[in-house]
Amino acid sequence: MANNNQVKFTYKDPATLGRYVSEQGYIMPRDKTGLSQKLQRKLAREIKRARHLIMLPFTQTV
Repeated sequence: MANNNQVKFTYKDPATLGRYVSEQGYIMPRDKTGLSQKLQRKLAREIKRARHLIMLPFTQTV
């Protein structure tokens, strides 16, 4: 899904982070995102920060 060399994750960009969250609100696993372990950890940390600041929802309304 992403090229590891060009990915910059920040909690300030919920549109980019939203691509890595499923319809139910779960963070997508590494095999679906195609990220390295280091980038997957950074992604999860930034998604959790964005959720805490209410920039991303914890769950999606279905």
